[in-house]
Amino acid sequence: MEDSDEQTDALADDTPGARFERTKRRVGLVLGPVLALALGLAPFGSASPALIGLMVLCVTWWLTEALPPAVVALMAAVGAVVLGLATPQVAFAAFGTPLLFLFVGSFFIAEAMRVHGLGDRIGALVARRARGRLSFLIAIAVAAFFLSMLMSNAASTAILLPIALAMAPAHRGDRFGTALVLVVAWGASIGGLGTPVGTPPNGFGINELRQRGLELGFVEWMAIGVPMGMVMLVGLVAIVAAFYGIRPNQPLPRDVAMTEARPWSRGEKAVVIVFCVAIIGWLAPTISSLLPSARATAWLAKHLTEEVVALTAGCLLFVLPGHGVGKARRPALTWSEATRIEWGVILLFGGGVLLGTLGKSTGLAEQWGRELVDATGASSTWTITALVTATSIILSEATSNTATASMMAPLAGALAVAAGAAPIPAVLGATMGASFGFMMPISTAPNAMAYATRRVTVGQMVRTGIVFDVIGFLLIIATLRVMCPLMGWT
Repeated sequence: MEDSDEQTDALADDTPGARFERTKRRVGLVLGPVLALALGLAPFGSASPALIGLMVLCVTWWLTEALPPAVVALMAAVGAVVLGLATPQVAFAAFGTPLLFLFVGSFFIAEAMRVHGLGDRIGALVARRARGRLSFLIAIAVAAFFLSMLMSNAASTAILLPIALAMAPAHRGDRFGTALVLVVAWGASIGGLGTPVGTPPNGFGINELRQRGLELGFVEWMAIGVPMGMVMLVGLVAIVAAFYGIRPNQPLPRDVAMTEARPWSRGEKAVVIVFCVAIIGWLAPTISSLLPSARATAWLAKHLTEEVVALTAGCLLFVLPGHGVGKARRPALTWSEATRIEWGVILLFGGGVLLGTLGKSTGLAEQWGRELVDATGASSTWTITALVTATSIILSEATSNTATASMMAPLAGALAVAAGAAPIPAVLGATMGASFGFMMPISTAPNAMAYATRRVTVGQMVRTGIVFDVIGFLLIIATLRVMCPLMGWT
């Protein structure tokens, strides 16, 4: 959700960062095939040399963004068939993975929120309650956190950045303006960890565990993601406030009237209804498990899956009225509006699922897991979790969080299984670490959008981001260390 298009737009100028991006893509376009041939033909005794070549090609192009990530994902399916790694039925079935439709439905809801301005209302409502610079900083961070649990990190950032900048002094060198921009971007990235649909990397982790016969439902994910995210949000505000000298007694630099007083539109009401339907549906199987009727629980678990709920709620938007009256009445979401959802991310998800599936079916993932265990000496659940979490955080600084998760989630699962360790902590660590690109403008779309405001320099982002990367790593490990045993996942 927070990948190539927004980042390309935000950096599409003649700055050193934009020139670096263009050079990186040109080099990557050539480097990918060269590395694929060299490593695919090397005598490593690999379980599948052809798959190594295909993976190296895709990963290189993802890392360098030589081609749009969705295009690379489609080429992965074509390559798998041409190289004889999978039949067309198997290769293209990855793009019909049930979890993928969880994102389709949630993207419909997020787009409807954007169309009707519901996100703007929520953002203004939260921000308007603030008094003083520190309270406004906290309010805008909280708004970013909760909005990005419901919609894409990039969309949440786009909604809140204008509100934040409206309260900042006009001159770009002001430290309060820098602090506001950073907490909006990073608060959105943190909030994406809170729900399975908060950000696409979460889906890769859930799918990896599902392929290993382990189910992580909406509630189970939130039991980990929400507490961790809230602790990290407190840390974010504390770090940014300390770095940029934001104090409780400092008044806001300007008094801006937030447009919250407009009446609720029919479309906004429809989106709220649909969102409530989705939440009830996602929680129903867990709530029913607390009731004495085991039969009802089993029926709900089988028939009311998260994908079914998301699509049902999303499709309701095409039924409920949202625009106009009489003959001019239109639904809360039209198909022309729905086509604007992140279809590229959905295709990228399918490509990542395909490569992970091929890694398992050929034995390559298990082989790499065993070799990495031997090379690093990592053998316990928590040393492996620390290793893959740190690796994901480092990779996420150089490439998109979605691409990082697509690579690291299967590797984390294979590494844990090869060492005889519990896979859930490792996969969750790798997945959540992938959303921790806080240091560079190119790491995530929220970062690129923050940089594009010219309120924050690369140096400021790196200096603050590296501290938050380290603290975030420790918080991920600490949260998993406490929660996973309580959930019986070790």
